[in-house]
Amino acid sequence: MRLVLKILINLALPGVVWAQNTVAPEDAIRAALQNHPLVKAAAFDVQAKKYAEKSALNLPNPEVNAESPTGQFYAVGVLQSFEFPTVYARQKQVAKAETALAQAGQRMSENDLRYAVRTMYLDAQVADYQSRQWRTRDSLYQAIALAAGRQFDAGEIDFLQKTLVENEAGKVARERFAAEQLALTATAQLKTLTGLADWDALLPLRPDTTGLGSSSGPGANPAILYEQQAVQVAEKQVALAKSKALPNFSIGYMNQGERETPMDYRFRASIGLPLWVGQYRAGVNVAKAESQAAVARAAAQSQSVTLQLQRTDTEALTALGFVRYYEQEALPRSRALISAVLRMRDAGQTDYVTFLKTLDEAFAIQREYAVQIQAFEMARIQRLYLAGQ
Repeated sequence: MRLVLKILINLALPGVVWAQNTVAPEDAIRAALQNHPLVKAAAFDVQAKKYAEKSALNLPNPEVNAESPTGQFYAVGVLQSFEFPTVYARQKQVAKAETALAQAGQRMSENDLRYAVRTMYLDAQVADYQSRQWRTRDSLYQAIALAAGRQFDAGEIDFLQKTLVENEAGKVARERFAAEQLALTATAQLKTLTGLADWDALLPLRPDTTGLGSSSGPGANPAILYEQQAVQVAEKQVALAKSKALPNFSIGYMNQGERETPMDYRFRASIGLPLWVGQYRAGVNVAKAESQAAVARAAAQSQSVTLQLQRTDTEALTALGFVRYYEQEALPRSRALISAVLRMRDAGQTDYVTFLKTLDEAFAIQREYAVQIQAFEMARIQRLYLAGQ
């Protein structure tokens, strides 16, 4: 039993990594940003908006026609219509603002992906930690079951205690299998998300307090920046709607007279008067209302992120307090408890009912430690996400 105890204490220590090829969270994030289809789609959206900037000067096609104005010959003419120049300038401004909006959307997609990778990486770390803990516990319980069988054969314990030990050992074996399958699934999902397959270990599960307590506010949050850029687009749309009420023009060439008509009199020009004021005013009002809605959405997003930051900071500090407690008090107490109850069992000072109950409580402390680390790390990851990092 002493050998089992040494193995138990070594394996139960958190943060042990046995494999050599380890992938860090930042490596996983870089790979995901290079390989994930959503990031590629966001980049193509930006490219499309940049191409759209070139179509801001969208002149209608010129009209080429042939007429016989005098009934004696056909005259060929051409007519080109165009909006007031301000319209094209403002369409260009709208197109550039939409490109900036697409770029803000790209940054938001990248931030979402970083959050997803960090969360999945943490899930895989926790699953690996729990798998190793159940593996350690299974090894111990199988040794205990063998010892109980020998004691039963020697008449030292009754059938009830032997059956109880074997039942607990069987349950732990199933828990180990389930934990190992969960760890394999989490690892496979992380490899699929990142596109990285040439690694076989994660960093050990431990709290990362880097940057904890930083005063970065919500200003860099990509969702807020996206809504703020949407406000810029809406404002440009208002200016464009106003310019639609300006006159439009057309200029062309057509000989409406005899063949000998001087060249100066063969040109034609017209101006479109914006007489239907109501429809233009309605278009401007629509654009203004959409602009006001965009401003309200930006304010709401900023408020929401601020509230989430406050809640996340509180959750992180609370979870970190529990983590420190487990590291400084609960985990050493758990290992001491396991060591003591094993010695007592070897000396015959406790029955198997009390023995197994004590072991379960000691291992529960280690499981709860992983839960508290996960809670802290999730709060930290949420903090990074809200800060746009």
